[in-house]
Amino acid sequence: HDYVRGSITIYIINLHRSRKKIKLAGTLRNKTVHQYLLQPFGSEGLHSRSVQLNGEPLSMMDSETFPELKPRSLRPGRTIAMPPVSIGFYVIKNINAYACRR
Repeated sequence: HDYVRGSITIYIINLHRSRKKIKLAGTLRNKTVHQYLLQPFGSEGLHSRSVQLNGEPLSMMDSETFPELKPRSLRPGRTIAMPPVSIGFYVIKNINAYACRR
C-alpha cells in the first residue's frame, strides 16, 4: 500500500495468554485503520514455523519474492482486539500528523 506522509503506524505486541483490547481515542477514533495482524499458523502455536497475516497463511511467492501484504480495514470507532501472543501493525492514514510529514 502507498501510505502518504502524515499517516501513522501503531505497533502492538501482546505477550499475554489472553486477548487484550485497545480503544483509539480523540481524532484517531474517527479514522479507518488498516490492520496487519501476525500470529503463528498451525497447531504448534509459538513453535510453529509458519505465520499468518490477518488469518491467512503467509508464504514467499518464490525464493526471492515476498507476498503482497493485504491489510484488513477496521471501521472507525472499532476496538482493536489483540489475540494472545500476537504482533500487530495498525496504520491510520491521512491524519496529517506533524511528526510524520517530515
